[in-house]
Order: sequence, then structure tokens, then C-alpha cells
Amino acid sequence: MEQPKNDVLKVKRLHVEFQTSHGMVHAVKDVSLEVKRGRIHALVGESGSGKSVTSLTIMNLLAGNGKVISGDVTLNEKSILKLSGKEKRQLYGDRIGMIFQDPTAALDPLFTVEQLLLEGLRKHHRMSKKQAREIALESLRMMNLRDPEELMKKKPYELSGGMCQRVMIAIAMSMKPDYLIADEPTTALDVTIQAQIIDLMKQLQQQTGTAIILITHDLGVVADIAQRICVMYSGKIVECGSARDSFYRPRHPYTLALLSSVPRLDLKNKQELVTIDGTPPDLLQPPAGCPFCTRCKYCMPICRDEMPAETDFGSGHLAACWLHDARAPSVDAPLYDEKETEK
Repeated sequence: MEQPKNDVLKVKRLHVEFQTSHGMVHAVKDVSLEVKRGRIHALVGESGSGKSVTSLTIMNLLAGNGKVISGDVTLNEKSILKLSGKEKRQLYGDRIGMIFQDPTAALDPLFTVEQLLLEGLRKHHRMSKKQAREIALESLRMMNLRDPEELMKKKPYELSGGMCQRVMIAIAMSMKPDYLIADEPTTALDVTIQAQIIDLMKQLQQQTGTAIILITHDLGVVADIAQRICVMYSGKIVECGSARDSFYRPRHPYTLALLSSVPRLDLKNKQELVTIDGTPPDLLQPPAGCPFCTRCKYCMPICRDEMPAETDFGSGHLAACWLHDARAPSVDAPLYDEKETEK
């Protein structure tokens, strides 16, 4: 079925909480995203920032103790959080697919690799077993997996973690979904295979127009693939902009800290890596103000008391930081590259 040219997936002011034995965890707070067909959108942040919860909400896969308190997820302005069971089965896997963070938990150990690959292809694309098998084999070859014919006979528990990861990526990419959510897709892979997987995702996006939401804690992974980057911290998006803006004109101290902590090839011998001091706030009792204030060297009294509004720097570049308020004092903060700005 031909999809609308203005096809768009939106997350609108999403707020997700989890009921635990210790109290209510405020996992995602007021998160908004807009992902258009043919674009690669990255969600970046350290563990516990809310990236995976956002993706699982989009997929309607929240755990039983999780609840969407407010907000919505829509596809072409139609809520996908309120679909019937049949509508969900038609939507997920066909139009929206996902590469999960833990392949050993996501792949059913009772099925062979062939059964796992063929199930979705035959169900959603209505093709013969022979056609589906050819596509499945080609998908495994694209993952640089040796002897795919033999691999098809194996079950997930017979494979290494890295092989399971590549099989799961093959399953998702073989479906050629309109939207693909990739949650830390290269975590279990060595650097060479990581680069190959990233290249394959770029090819998929260019050849089919698939939109990709790439979730990672590693800015290096998204540097050469994402057109738009949103930085999450403590359940909130603190900065969002084009890849060029995010890397050369960061407007939030947390984005700058992440960029500074990426290992560099030009470091001198025994020179210490840059780290972000402190720990993220407790999501059981989130702060009233900016969640990064306890780790930010530019923190002001108002940062602790009140969350800043987003400042729009143009071209869709947004950041929530009190340093950009007209009343804020001038600080010596390298929040953007003057030379890059002049280009």
C-alpha cells in the first residue's frame, strides 16, 4: 500500500511513569519528537535517561507496571496507543519495526533462525515460503554471517550474543518497515561489524525511505548517520537539533559534556579522559528545576528551583538551559564553536 508523502510519526508531550515497590518512577517527562519518512533521528543519552522507555512506548510494549500518564504517539495524526489488537498486529512489524537492545531476550529460543525470519515476511508481505527464504538468506548475508544456510537451522541459544544481535537486525531490516527503531543496535558487536551495520542502515534508509530512530549512548555512532539528534537526560529532552548543530554548536552543558567525554585520537600519552562528575538524579524524586544542575559547573540558584523553557535558535535547534535567558549572567562557556558558526 502506498503511504502518504507527508508520512510522519510524532511523540507528543509524552509522560510515562512506573509503579515500583519504592514508589513512582518518573521515567519520561514531556518528551516530544517528530520523525519523517526517509530521515535518521538519533536519541542520545546515558543509561536511565528515558531513551528505551520512549521507544517501548512507541511500540506499545511498556511493562505491566508502566503507564502513559499524558501525551500521545501518532502516525499521520492517528493515535497508535489506542489501537485494537488487530490494528496493532498490522502496524507493528510491517510499518514500524524494532531492533531490541537485548537480542537473547527478544528472540524466542524455541524457534529456529529460519522460522524467526520467515514468520514476519510471510505474515505481513504475503509471499511464498520460497520467496521469504530467499529474502531471509540475503538478509543474513548482508549481516556478514557465515554459512547462512546452516545458520538458518540453529536456534538462538546456539549462537553467540553478537550473532544473535545480527540475526535480530536481519529480521527487522528484511521487513523494510517505514519506521525502524534501533535500540543500541551495535552494543554487542566489534568495531568493524558496528561500522558495517551502520552502513547497512544508511543503505536501507536511502533505498527504501525507511525512517530510523537510532537510540544510543555513543555520539560517535551517530556522527556519520543521523540528520537530527535529540539529547535526553533524566527523562527529558534537553537539546534537539541537526547533527551539525549538535556537534558544532551545542547549546546545553550536558550536550557539551557528552561531546567532551568522547575519546579522541589526539590525546597525549597518559592524558586523562574527560568525565562527567556526579550521578543522575533519583527519578523517584526528580528535582523541581533542571535535572542536570547538580552536575553542571554553570549551575545558578534558579536552575535548582525551576525548569527552563526551551530556547529556539532557529532551524529547529532547541535547548532548555537558563544560560540562554536574557537575565542570565555572561559566562565563559564554550556552548558553540564561533569558527563553525561563521561558515
